[in-house]
Parts: sequence; structure tokens; C-alpha cells
Amino acid sequence: MVKLLSVTLGLVFLLSGCSKDVSQEKPPLKTFEAWPAPIEVRVYQGAFSREPEQREIKLAGLAGEVLSAQVVVKGSEDLEGLKGTLFGPEGQVIPRSLGCVRFGACLQVDETMTLTADPLLEQETVDVPANVAQSVWLTLHLPADIRPGTYDGKLELSALSCEAVDFRITVEVLPARLPEPWNWSYYLNIWQDPSGVARAHKVQVWSEEHWQILERYAENFAAHGMKSIMTSVVYDPWKSQSGYPFDTLVEWKYPGVFKKGGADKFEWNFTAFDRYVELMMKAGVREKIDCYALVMGPGGTTDAHIRYLDSSSGEYRTIELTVGEPAWREIWSAFLPVLRKHLKEKGWFEKALLGFDEKPEKVMKLIFDFIVQEAPDFKVASSGGYPGDERKWGDEIVIHIDDMTNESRWAQVEPLVKRMHADKSRYISFYTACMPYFPNTFLFSPLRESRLMAWLAWKYGFDGYTRWAVNAFPEDVWTQPNYKWHSGDMYFVYPGKDGPLDGMRWELMRQGIQDYEALRMAWEMAEKAGRKDLLEKLGQAVRQATIIDSCRWIPYIEEARSLVNEVIRELGQGAV
Repeated sequence: MVKLLSVTLGLVFLLSGCSKDVSQEKPPLKTFEAWPAPIEVRVYQGAFSREPEQREIKLAGLAGEVLSAQVVVKGSEDLEGLKGTLFGPEGQVIPRSLGCVRFGACLQVDETMTLTADPLLEQETVDVPANVAQSVWLTLHLPADIRPGTYDGKLELSALSCEAVDFRITVEVLPARLPEPWNWSYYLNIWQDPSGVARAHKVQVWSEEHWQILERYAENFAAHGMKSIMTSVVYDPWKSQSGYPFDTLVEWKYPGVFKKGGADKFEWNFTAFDRYVELMMKAGVREKIDCYALVMGPGGTTDAHIRYLDSSSGEYRTIELTVGEPAWREIWSAFLPVLRKHLKEKGWFEKALLGFDEKPEKVMKLIFDFIVQEAPDFKVASSGGYPGDERKWGDEIVIHIDDMTNESRWAQVEPLVKRMHADKSRYISFYTACMPYFPNTFLFSPLRESRLMAWLAWKYGFDGYTRWAVNAFPEDVWTQPNYKWHSGDMYFVYPGKDGPLDGMRWELMRQGIQDYEALRMAWEMAEKAGRKDLLEKLGQAVRQATIIDSCRWIPYIEEARSLVNEVIRELGQGAV
């Protein structure tokens, strides 16, 4: 009996001990899926993979190039504190200046009724709800002085109470070097609204805080290859088409109520104009200055209203004018000589163009009549409108994408494109706007289409691409990204805490431009080497990249870029 009791007690103590040990054990770590996805594909919240165990990212690029990659994370339970860390070949954490991990934020896109990722959040972690696919964006900056070769690294994805997931990263640096963005041959002409930045960031327009934020926007624009500085030289030159007026960078003043014959009493202050141009040039956007506008736009309106500060009363007044009327001619005859003198004193006159937005022949003939008579030495930019005639021809002409994708219309404009492209003192580009629906750069557009634009420019012989707005933000872009036109029509970046946040479309736009520069370099190498076979390979790459309509699967542009890389790999020895 005693023996049985002792055995029983021993068993109780043993079981108690086991129970205690079990209670002290940590719960098993959660797991989540993660897989790579092409950067040309939008990741929606229901995304899945048929190869969820794929853990390798392969990239190739030129020294100085910015490369992007995308992975997708999805868990059966909520993931708290999802974090991505990049490691270099020696296991060291890569500094943010060379590589970063960002998270795709989703916006409500009305056209598709779908939460759509585009803004890239610059924060350490995000929380991911169960069964929701999260886009994770990798950006690597290859140093300009890096040696050609293959480099290995690692992406570590971790979350609280979860097993970490690692991706092997292989980067091949090709034997060629990409110039700095401000030296790229491609012409990227995306119009800006500097005053709207103050509104979006809730700071006083033209305050020091506003200018500090604008510096960060300028740096972002330069890093993405922007070539033009868009300035408003009158108040609201687009008639508030974006939902709010673009403020003027030139302050107009007049003592009292304007009366005909008194234009010589106007005074103009160029302080904001000068500061904006200077900060853009300092950042690297320094090729061209657009001045808008002698007439309000876009389209056939002849309205040309001018707002000025009444220096007698301190109130703002508006002179309602139409193109060609005597008062309009009088005021612009007074202002343009002052603008010319100021631009020449700053050394900017040769870079400056008077801009016009989608103005038809009837309106532009009135304007050309005036310019030829009063300001013949000013250059003119005609975006989407009447390009000019024997009296005055546009120094910049922008045609709509429909004019090149429609065969009969292309036959009519191709001679103009060839003539303008051959003239290095002029610009010829194409643009998309609220149409066509496809291809375009809307929030519901495949990301491939943002990368496509530079390849189309190469195929058809344009200098580059134009679009009307990079940062014309709707009232609250985060909750309602749509205003009047399709979602995403008015911006490529987003207002962050202290400056712009990149959008995925903006990063794909830059990737397309880098493709263009790599193609240009490869073409020159093949021509110099007399390699017709490699020129044909590059031609094949262009044909493949520019497919925009097919019964078959449209190939990723990355596949075309790989053909360009093959040529550089073969002929580029000694280029770096």
C-alpha cells in the first residue's frame, strides 16, 4: 500500500512537473507566405502565388541605375509590425542611401471599385490584416563607381511572433555606366504646381516651411529625370481645372482699378519665380522653363483674365480679358519686355518658353500674330494644339498619343516629328491625358504602361513624354484620389510628412527612362562595332516592349530590357 502510494505521488509530481514545463513553453511562431512579383504588375489584396516558396530575386542594371523589385506578403493571421531589412554581400545592413524597403498603400479607386496599391510608404513597419496581400517594394541605387560583376544580398521579412522569411537577392552590374539623371538624353516634361504643395502639406504658401518642402519635391523630380520647370506667370492659368487655382509665381501690382492706357503703371515682383527656378535648377531640373500663360487653358477658351494686387487698397482685383482685344495686347506688350529683361539678367532667356495648352488654330493664330509683332524672340511651347505656321513655329510641340497609334494620322505627323527630333534646339514629345483609356498612367492602369511610355518615344522617334500634372493633388488624395478625370490623372507622387512620397507609377516611369538610356547606349555600341545582328536584337526588344494590344499575353517590358542587357554585356567591356 505504501509502495503504491509513493508511486502514485511520484507520478503526480512528475505530471505536475510536465504540466509546469508545458505552461512555460513559448507558443509556436506564426508563419506567412511571401513571394516575388514583377514590378509591372499591380498587387491587389486578393493576390496569390502558385509558387509561394520561390525566394529568389534577380536584378541586372547599369552602374548608377536605380533598380526596383516587388515581393508580396500574405498571412492566414494578422501580421503585426511587418518589416523588411536589406543586407549586402558581407551580411551588413544596406544603408538607406543605397537601398530601401517601402510598403504599398492602397487607395479606393472608383473606376474599378478596388483597393489599389500605388503610394510607397516610407515607414519602418506596417500591420497586415489576415488574408490580405501586401506589396513590399525594394529600391536599390547602384553606385556610379561600382565595378561590373555579380553581387549577392538578402531581404529579410519579419513580423512580431512570426518566423522570418528570407529572399536571396542577386544583382548583376553590367559593364556600362548610366549618366546622372540631369544628363539623360530622354526628355521628361511633367508639369508641376508648386503652390499646391503648400495646400497639400497644410503650410502657408511661399513660407519658409513651404520652400523647404519644395526643395524635397525638386530633388525627387530631378532624381526621376525631370527636364522642365513649369511656372505660372499669372494667377490661375488653368481656370482651376484641378479644383483649385495654381498661384502665380510673379506678383502683379497696380495702383487702383486698371484702366486702358495705363499698363505702364503695372509693377511685377519675380521673387517667388526666381526662387522656384533656382531651387529646381540646383536640384538638377535645369533644361527648360515653361511660362504659363497668355491665355487660360486648356482648349478653345479665349479667356485671359489677370489678377493683380491693388496697391492702393491692398485688395486683389481681376481684369477679365479675351485674347486679341486691345487691353490684352496692351498689358502683355508691357509685361513681356519686362519678363524678357529679367530672364536675360538671370541667364535664363534661352531656356524659357511661352506655354500654351491644347489651343486650337483659331486661338493660336491670334497669339502668333501678337508674338510675331511684339515678342518675336520668345520661344513657344505648343502642347496638344496648333503647332505653328510660316510666321512662327513652335519650339516645343507635343502631340497626343492617338496621333501616333493611328496609322493614317501618324502618316500626317511623322514628317513633323522627324524634323523636330533632328533639331536639337527644339523639343518633340507625345502625351496622354484623360484619354485614351489604354495605354495610360491612371491608378487602374497596369504598371507596365508607365514603363511603356519611354519605349514608345524610342519607337516613334520622339524626344520624350509630356503629362500635365505630377503633383496637382485632389482635396484629399488619400481618401478620394479621383477628381473630375480618371483616378491618378493629376499626380504621380503623394504628399508625405515632409515631402513627396513616390508612387509605383512614378518609379516605373523612371525605370522606363533608364531602359531608354540603356537602349541608346547599347545601340551606339552595336553601331560602332558594326554588329547588324545586335542591332536587330535591339529592334526586336523595341517591338516586344511596345506591344499594346494583342490576343496573346502582352510580355513584360523587363523581357525586352533583358535583350538590351545582353548587348551591353557583350559589347560593354571597357565602358566603365
